[in-house]
Amino acid sequence: MSAPGGPSPTRRTVLEGLGVAVVAGVAGFAWFTATGPPSEDERDRGEDEQEEQEDERDDEQDEVEDQREDQRDDDQDEDRSGPDGGSG
Repeated sequence: MSAPGGPSPTRRTVLEGLGVAVVAGVAGFAWFTATGPPSEDERDRGEDEQEEQEDERDDEQDEVEDQREDQRDDDQDEDRSGPDGGSG
């Protein structure tokens, strides 16, 4: 008796399909092992580097803001002193 859609698969066809699946699984496992997710140490190193870069950007931004604030304070001091240097 065969299936309604055609002849049933032979034992050889089933074994060939199983062999292809096993080879693909082994190849996938080898690829994942070689290029898989980084180790915990590598992840920590990457996170540390990212945090350092963010800290450097924050420090640079703070420095620029401090310089602008200092410049504004200097400009305000000059405006208060007036043209005669603040003597009255």
